Amino acid sequence: MLEVSPARGLTRREFFLTSVVGFATEIMVSPANANEDADDAVALIKRLTGKTPIESDSLHLVMPRSFPNGYTVPLSLDIDSPMTEDDHVRYIRIVAPRNPLIEVATFHFERSQPRLSTRIRLAEPQFVLAFAELSDGTLLMTKTWVDVATNGCA
Repeated sequence: MLEVSPARGLTRREFFLTSVVGFATEIMVSPANANEDADDAVALIKRLTGKTPIESDSLHLVMPRSFPNGYTVPLSLDIDSPMTEDDHVRYIRIVAPRNPLIEVATFHFERSQPRLSTRIRLAEPQFVLAFAELSDGTLLMTKTWVDVATNGCA
C-alpha cells in the first residue's frame, strides 16, 4: 500500500530565513548595478554635450539616499563659483539615466548665485547626475545614488 505524506509548508523560521536571504541578495546586487551606472555617467554626459566632464567637489548635489516614492524627490544643488564676468556658471543640467526621459531639468544663470532647490521624479533607484558648464567651457559633474521605493514616472 502506497502511503502519501501530507504537504508540508514553510515554518516561520524557514520563511524568515528565506526572506532575509532574499533581502540580502537584493542589497548585494544593487551596488553592482550602481557601479556600472557610475562608470557610464561620464560617457552619457559626453554623448549629451560632446564634452568630457570632470568630477568636482565644487558641485554640491544634496538628495536623500532613499525616498519612499519617486514622485517628489527633493533635490538641492549649489556650486562654488565667484560668478564674475570672467568666471561664472552658464548652466546646470540634471539627468536621471533610468527615467523614460533622462533629461530632468536645465537651469541657466546670468548674474545670480548658482543655487537651486526643487523636486524631481525618478522612475527607479538610480544615480542622479548634475553637470555644470562654466564660462571657460569646462564641464563639472557630480552624482549621487537615490533609492526610491515606487516609480514616479508612470
